Amino acid sequence: MSRYDSLLINRLRIGHSRLTHSHILCGDDPPICQLCGLPVSVRHNLVKCVGLWDISTKYFTVSSVAELFQSVGNSIIIRYIKEAHFYHQL
Repeated sequence: MSRYDSLLINRLRIGHSRLTHSHILCGDDPPICQLCGLPVSVRHNLVKCVGLWDISTKYFTVSSVAELFQSVGNSIIIRYIKEAHFYHQL
């Protein structure tokens, strides 16, 4: 696994990423998901967004982020993130 992939997995595990928290440093409004209109969060992007349902079910079927990291390998999570087009945003 590349250094960037390891960093990304660790950010996702703690629930903080550039996509979900950069608005705090910039003084902007929290980001809104363009697919479903709900606030963006790590939990939302990984397991809750209905706009990403087709992609996520291709890689895993979990109901929580904790379950995701316990039962799904890091390489599969990275493949999902890439296909969902979040890889360079997180």
